[in-house]
Amino acid sequence: MEQETKKRRENVVAGVVGAFLGSLIGVACTVIVGQLGYTAAFTGLIMAVGALKGYELMGGTLSKKGAAISCVLVLVMTWFAHRLTWAVAVAIAAELNVFSCFQAVPNLLDAGVIESRAYWADLVLLYVFTLVGAVPMIVAGLRSAAMPDLPQNGTASPQEPGTPDAVFYVGEVKWMRPLKRSALLAALVAAVPMVVLLVLCIYNDAAITYSLASLGCAAAVFIMLGFALPCTRLTNCATLLLVRVNGTLWKVSPSMLNTMDTYRFTKKIGVVRVLQWDMLNEEERERAKASALRAINLLAGGQVMPGSNLSLAVTPLTNLRIDKETKWAWKGVYSTGGGKEKKVSIPKAYPNFAPGPGLEPAEGPVPARWDLLAVGLLLTAILGFVGGGFGKMLGGSQLGAPSPAPSPSHTQAPAPTPTPDAVGAVTDEEARALFHLADELGCDYIGTGYIKAPEGMLTRAGYVDAYVPYSDAPEYLDGGYGIRSAAHGMEVTVNITPQTSGNAETVVDSAYGLLESAGVDIYEDGTSETEYFEEYDIAVKRVTYYEENRTRVRIAVLYADYKQDGYYLSAAIVYQPELMDEDYLALLAELSDVYALSLPEIPPMDQA
Repeated sequence: MEQETKKRRENVVAGVVGAFLGSLIGVACTVIVGQLGYTAAFTGLIMAVGALKGYELMGGTLSKKGAAISCVLVLVMTWFAHRLTWAVAVAIAAELNVFSCFQAVPNLLDAGVIESRAYWADLVLLYVFTLVGAVPMIVAGLRSAAMPDLPQNGTASPQEPGTPDAVFYVGEVKWMRPLKRSALLAALVAAVPMVVLLVLCIYNDAAITYSLASLGCAAAVFIMLGFALPCTRLTNCATLLLVRVNGTLWKVSPSMLNTMDTYRFTKKIGVVRVLQWDMLNEEERERAKASALRAINLLAGGQVMPGSNLSLAVTPLTNLRIDKETKWAWKGVYSTGGGKEKKVSIPKAYPNFAPGPGLEPAEGPVPARWDLLAVGLLLTAILGFVGGGFGKMLGGSQLGAPSPAPSPSHTQAPAPTPTPDAVGAVTDEEARALFHLADELGCDYIGTGYIKAPEGMLTRAGYVDAYVPYSDAPEYLDGGYGIRSAAHGMEVTVNITPQTSGNAETVVDSAYGLLESAGVDIYEDGTSETEYFEEYDIAVKRVTYYEENRTRVRIAVLYADYKQDGYYLSAAIVYQPELMDEDYLALLAELSDVYALSLPEIPPMDQA
């Protein structure tokens, strides 16, 4: 008994190793979830729990010193996991090794290849969730380590003087596992198609169809959780002790009873899971029985007021009447006093136990609920198809409306290999020589060029990606600060526009004003109002005008997209109908993809 009352000896070195190994689980989860295209904030909770539990398991106990060491390690590993997540994403996109990309993350942030607001917002969220996971673990661990010695009366024999014979029934939790596993599987069966459909949203233009189908699967998850909840509650009931005294059945919660100082029987507090009988050694079990019987004596003798904490931990099932028996439980009611009755479900997890005369004890594990799994599959299929069908009905998008797939404030496409931003000091001629077919984006008609970033946009001299029709002779404007290229009847001009006041709508309206001031022959009925999408800070305007004495019609889509710190990417996408050829439609589709727009299809015209 002496060794039970002494504090467990702490091994700091082993604890640090355990915390490190536990944090690696969080790192792996963060990187994997991040590659699916989602903010991996909830994995911070896994990081915190893994590190602190690893220290406790290998270090022997979680002291204040251990908690402080673990917290420092968690903070460092959270930062490492977040940076590694972005490095892996860049490495996949640019086909570089992860180590080089990990080192280059600060430069990529400076160059705007990684959008800084998204990067730091993700890190803050990750730290918030890490804190949520760490605080309860630290509090519980320190509480366990700081617990005073167990009360001396806990050594009393279960059979105290004046106490009648009592029969204890201990639940076999493993008997309920088939029910619990089948119920959880039924509840989560819709989660797999939900995640798959969310991933498809990233890679498919018809994102709304997959999004709503995924939403239908999510609804199926929540509905099935409602079906699974009674099964999991029944499984949790198996952690209770049943005690029969003088013909009355009592149910005892070991976890609740152990929280009361004079009834405590162990210093284990069940940090990760509910305190269960199989967690106790023989001496602790004897203490638990003694504490339970002492509580029963006080409650039966009227020495404890109803409604007290003790009466919640130890409850008499007075006048128990079983009304229904299933494969998994006995269901009935018991009297709570004052003529009132309360329902109760007793799981078939207690060997040699029958709740009343004429009832047979359970003989082994209960069967699984495969009918729930069938319901889950059917519900997932129905709600998934309904959501997808509704998404198809809403699938048409308006002219110029941004695609919901990428966030416009992020880099629209992964950087090619190599990029002037990543390489560092690159001359104008070298930047122009890097103009290439954007096959890294899967494009056959789009070229990637590099234009100078205006002074003040980046912390050092650098370049910005510009996507234009691929041609043999792209034209660089304003000394390299803009680029224009034309092919297959489409011409695109791109530059970076500083805008210290206003927004993307201001940039587009300014571009339209320049057309008007230049005396362009604008066809007013073919010109739309500026569409501004505040959520993304994107603006689009369609303009129709004439050239060469009204013998040539031009349709231009003026576009502006916020990049960073008051700088906007400004593009003019111009249709040249008389030059359109058989590759025009393919080029138009690729332009729609890289600019996240739904560009209108204009019929070609004869050269004459």
